[in-house]
Amino acid sequence: MKSFATTIQDLMSEITDDANVESAWLTAMAHMEDLAAEQILGNISLSTPQEFVAEIKSHAGDEYRHRDVITRIRPVQEPASEAERDLRTRLCAMTESFTKSFFGNPVLLQANNRFAAYVHGAITIEQFPFQIYSSYIPATRFPHIREAMSEVLKDETAHIQLGKKFRESLSEEDQLSLQQLQLIEKEMCRCMVQRMTDLIRIYKKSQTTPNIGSKASTRLAWMLGERPAATVAWVQALSFSESNAAIHMQREFTSRNLPLPEQMPAHVEDEMRHAKLLQRSVLLERRRWLAVPGYKELEHRLNRKMERYLGRFFSALVRELKDPEMLYLYGAWGLEMRVFKHYSELVKWTDNVGVAYIVSQILEDEAEHTQMVNASLNERNLLNPETLKFVRQMEEEIFESTASGVIQILQEFDQKDSFIPPYAKAFSALPSESVVAEQLAVMEM
Repeated sequence: MKSFATTIQDLMSEITDDANVESAWLTAMAHMEDLAAEQILGNISLSTPQEFVAEIKSHAGDEYRHRDVITRIRPVQEPASEAERDLRTRLCAMTESFTKSFFGNPVLLQANNRFAAYVHGAITIEQFPFQIYSSYIPATRFPHIREAMSEVLKDETAHIQLGKKFRESLSEEDQLSLQQLQLIEKEMCRCMVQRMTDLIRIYKKSQTTPNIGSKASTRLAWMLGERPAATVAWVQALSFSESNAAIHMQREFTSRNLPLPEQMPAHVEDEMRHAKLLQRSVLLERRRWLAVPGYKELEHRLNRKMERYLGRFFSALVRELKDPEMLYLYGAWGLEMRVFKHYSELVKWTDNVGVAYIVSQILEDEAEHTQMVNASLNERNLLNPETLKFVRQMEEEIFESTASGVIQILQEFDQKDSFIPPYAKAFSALPSESVVAEQLAVMEM
């Protein structure tokens, strides 16, 4: 894996050799600053010490000002083509999912109150603009950008210090692990920077549809990346699938009054945890989509597809394997192989940074599960090449069929106004300074 510094430098090389791309990226950075300000103001509550309220509002005011500065210094103010417009929209979508997902990450959700959440969120998420702007300033070819962004960078440094000051005021029980939060921030940034780089390279090659091959599973992963609503609904379906697979596997033993294999309880616990992580990764976005007519139907139909996939897989497995232990180990092996393949493709194509981060974390567990299953098959002399071949081919056939069915559903929903892939819509201008003044004035009331 590339170092984080190298990943950032790759992005800098891509954005600074084309003024239109640089402008699209700056648009996304302005959008991120705007969202950060909203998060900061939204966390002012009864738990916020009154002596800090003015400084917190000033922090939000800085972020709004950064938004306006970055918007003004773009080399190209308006996109010259639909492709450039789409690029701006998609990069903005990435920064939005990054910001919202970070403030909803599992560690930050443990905060005892909204002030503690703001303090820890501010300390850690400010690391991203500090890191990215520090690399961008010497890379840009435009002197006026270099000058303006240097001033913005000074503010970001001050904000990190402000967060540290606020954290010192917290009681020990209100303090979260900065090490854990910084690791999450770094990995989420890596996901976003890598995806931005890939997307920009596709744009430069003028590829509307990249070369993704003919397999339905790969095409599905790409199509999900193009459709925010479908991504949310599919992640929900994967969440239920993770828990349903674990429940089904346990039932094969409990229904026969057989003792569970030694590894199964810990394995099941991991799958249940994965299900919760997947649900939380799209929680805020799902709430918004649930208000859209037709979304519940989309979610229901995708859930049914995954239920059907699991049912067909286990039915075929039970017909072939009669020994419960072999059923568990080979069943787990087949599902883990699919998860590894499919989740890896999701990470590659999704614009949703929160989903990419959570799925990447789950993949690390799945690698351990696969090693565990292989070791258990070897230890028990149950490893049979022909059985492995059967499970692999049978699962592949069932999932490819499932993927084809899901693609048909997505294409059907593409015809509905609320679900048209959004990357052909006009770029909306960011709020003016007068709107910002009104927003801050409301907070003073």
